[in-house]
Amino acid sequence: MNRYFKAAISHWEAQRDEAVATLELYFNKSVGIGEHSNLLKEINQWTDKLSQAEENILNLKTYFDPDGEVHSGATVKQLLNE
Repeated sequence: MNRYFKAAISHWEAQRDEAVATLELYFNKSVGIGEHSNLLKEINQWTDKLSQAEENILNLKTYFDPDGEVHSGATVKQLLNE
């Protein structure tokens, strides 16, 4: 596996895991979070971070092989040649 590809996936997986952990805390233990007066705003921000991480992981895995090479699919080649 290409180390840069692996690092990129690891980065976004860590971002995803942090967002999931934070959202789980907000949803299940929000009573203990007194410093966040606007809890819904925080939830929305972490949901955006979760979505971004998931989308980036999907994009990397859709367009690249684990060795960092572009998938050989015609649609990807056409996209890159445009």
